[in-house]
Amino acid sequence: MKNRGRLVEILSKAETGPIIDEKDFEAILITSTIKGLIDKYELKFDRKTIVPSDDDLTDRIFQAGLEFAVEVGMFCQDTHRRITWTEEEYLQGLNSCPGEMVLGTGNDTVTINARTPESPIPPTFVGGPFGVPVPEDMFVPIMLSYAQEPLIDIIENPTIESVYGHPVKAASPWEVLGGWREAELSFETINRAGRPGMPIGCIETSPTALAQISAASWGGVRPSDWHHVSAPSEFKTNYDLLSKVAHITRIGAHMEAYLNIIYGGFLGGAEGVAIGLAAGLIVVNQNYMGTTISVSSAHPFLHSDATPDSLWAQSLAFQAVSRHSKMLTASLCKPAAGPGTKTLLHECAAFVISGVASGLTVPQASMTATGTNSCHCSGLESRFSAEVAHAAAGMSREQADDIVKKLLAIYEDDLEKGPIGQPFQEVYSMKTLQPTPEWLGIYEDVKNELVEMGVAL
Repeated sequence: MKNRGRLVEILSKAETGPIIDEKDFEAILITSTIKGLIDKYELKFDRKTIVPSDDDLTDRIFQAGLEFAVEVGMFCQDTHRRITWTEEEYLQGLNSCPGEMVLGTGNDTVTINARTPESPIPPTFVGGPFGVPVPEDMFVPIMLSYAQEPLIDIIENPTIESVYGHPVKAASPWEVLGGWREAELSFETINRAGRPGMPIGCIETSPTALAQISAASWGGVRPSDWHHVSAPSEFKTNYDLLSKVAHITRIGAHMEAYLNIIYGGFLGGAEGVAIGLAAGLIVVNQNYMGTTISVSSAHPFLHSDATPDSLWAQSLAFQAVSRHSKMLTASLCKPAAGPGTKTLLHECAAFVISGVASGLTVPQASMTATGTNSCHCSGLESRFSAEVAHAAAGMSREQADDIVKKLLAIYEDDLEKGPIGQPFQEVYSMKTLQPTPEWLGIYEDVKNELVEMGVAL
């Protein structure tokens, strides 16, 4: 991959860059920079528009994100130094992004193509329970509910709560075993589903680099799978994460590199988050060199990234970067609601429609019910989200804005209630691994609502 040629330079910069205290990096550098850019580019969130279609605004967000990337960079927690690059170097990094990539093997390969706002190119869809905790014996049944869905191109894993009856302890041999057990159960899932070459999101059970590196060695997850490296909020990394980057780079594997911005934190509200998300795509691409680069926002109280301000900020960031590069952008839907509720499907629909119309390449759904409630996940919400994602390809931003506002009017007031719904075994039959009539009925009702709003399902 031609975008992977700067690994040694990245590691060197982590040890030679400007020294700064971590608190000063967050509370002074990030905060002062973001405030100045909001004023400079005259940014103001107006909830009359959720999915903007103003290209001038979008371009201002891109320039603000680029300036933020140059000024702030990325903080290495182990060396207390900033990894910094010039504007020209960041632009070179964007120019070397892969605009097309093939994941998986055999008949199960999937080609990811870069998209722009309102592009008719279908997005590549990732479905799965995205880190939701599950008991070891529930892993395969839950994952089969996703793997059996033909519109899911890449499958994402939950986090197993224990391995062989023992808790998965970070930085211990149990973490190594947890990573291997996740790989084994993932292969069992895709083989039973008849999709042995399907790309797997890995490794969710990897609190340190141990599980990721171990389970990606001989006999484990494959280079054709989708290996994960995160960037802690806000704009940080460390030796452990850079070790994952180095390993994934040297084995020539695909990487999902991601950053989660905290709404209301050091970046402030919607305007700062929009700049931060655009900058996050630029910075993470430069320092991790991922196949796909994912950003999303986290609301500290509502636990949803389908709030009006988050949707606005995310839409602008996807538009900004997709208009100025061929980056394979990705983003994870994190609904507050859970299986068996209409709210979950409404949140997923708003997130997917706003993102796809804004040029998002790889929508991911979903980390359901805040991602912390055991077994609160099911394949049906991913089937629904994938159907909506395909229907939204080619949709104008104006139409997307109209639909998303109608959806917000239905579900926004429910977010504070935290409707986590029901666990998998109450919304799916454990014998047939099919949705219960009640859950399927809710799915059909919401699909009909969307059809009435103009979504071509």
